[in-house]
Amino acid sequence: MDSVQVTRVYNQHRMAQEMMQNIIGDDVVATVNGPVWKKLHNAMAPALLPSHVKTLTDLMANETMIFRETLRGFANSRGVFSMEHELSKLVFDIVGRVVFNFPLHAQSQGSSYHEDLKEIIKLVNEQLSMNPIIKLKVALKKRSIRKRVDASVAAKIRERLAALRSENIVPSRQNPLSILDLMLRQTVLRDGAHKGAKATELPEEELELLVTNVKALLLGGMGTSVDSVCYIYILLSKHLEVLQKLREEHDTVFGRDLATTLENLRGSPAKLNELEYTTGVLKETLRLFPVGFGSKEAPAGATVSYQGREYPVDGGLVIVPCWHTMHFDSRYFPEPSTFRPERFLGDGVPRGWFRTFSRGPRACLGQDLAIDIIRVILLLTVRDFDLECAGLKPNPKPRSTYMDLDTVFGDIVFQESAMEARPRGGMMMTASETGASS
Repeated sequence: MDSVQVTRVYNQHRMAQEMMQNIIGDDVVATVNGPVWKKLHNAMAPALLPSHVKTLTDLMANETMIFRETLRGFANSRGVFSMEHELSKLVFDIVGRVVFNFPLHAQSQGSSYHEDLKEIIKLVNEQLSMNPIIKLKVALKKRSIRKRVDASVAAKIRERLAALRSENIVPSRQNPLSILDLMLRQTVLRDGAHKGAKATELPEEELELLVTNVKALLLGGMGTSVDSVCYIYILLSKHLEVLQKLREEHDTVFGRDLATTLENLRGSPAKLNELEYTTGVLKETLRLFPVGFGSKEAPAGATVSYQGREYPVDGGLVIVPCWHTMHFDSRYFPEPSTFRPERFLGDGVPRGWFRTFSRGPRACLGQDLAIDIIRVILLLTVRDFDLECAGLKPNPKPRSTYMDLDTVFGDIVFQESAMEARPRGGMMMTASETGASS
């Protein structure tokens, strides 16, 4: 594959900002630039550092235990279910606790936040219709849902700010209770000696920024983890040798039974880093099914060099690195359409060629959280459940030039466009218990 090299960091493209504005609102941390991005990034980063993410392992385990019971119910009923939907509730509950530090109960009771945010994404896709009547109906419905969600999130933010003030708590950057606390930290510090009724109201523009980015965190936090686990499960269903190696690694690192696994996981969360083969499975799945990409915009006069010539890339051009092209390059990934986690063991893959989370200052802020969520879900499910795709319709010959996985799985390997590249059709599956542990 021919390539060019860009040696400076470009801003996120205005097109990405407009897209997110249509879904969530203005100034989303993933797409905004300049001082607003720095402010949001600096506020959120401490809660997403690897060292802090490891303190969340008990939370991840507790929520995944609820998910296990859901799988057990489907195994007993032998019913077909949407893995994408069930996983979205699990991950939403985990990310919700990280953002708010209180439970959202999407798995156990149902969450209006979860359902409303998923409905917004659905409506954004429907709004692409060329029918003006449909576009208008969808726009009105989306506006109504956003208004309801915004009001609810704003109430939670005001409630938390009032609690911090009444208890004289200044959120710690070293040991944050939640991302929201960190985002409110500067407001609390500004209060100074003004407590109680004398404390200033949260400015409307600042509240709007918080509401937008809380929604972005809840939605973005679901995307990578849910989509990736869906694809890991389907790949494991047809690669039993990989599944067996995964199970053996979990037995070796965390113990053979569930009780011992939970004890080790809660007592020594750093042992997740010892799951090298599991991480290889995760990365190989993300190589085959990258969940998204960044769109960049170069400043005036910017050029790139290619085969000895300079080419302009300014003027509002959308610069998009294509992860599929990179991840299916046979020079670095021999037999690129083959699911082979071993290629990520050791130094077999140059660091710069695995780009799912992007790199540099604008790399995915929550990548360490996403990776540990996926590790915990796999650790607590793959030894106890066999998962199969429902209603597979393999294609007689490949429909694309870059891979042939559709000859095994059919069109479900071609991702759907939403806020990210998501599993097609909700990833309908069936479950059965293995009896590997209790």
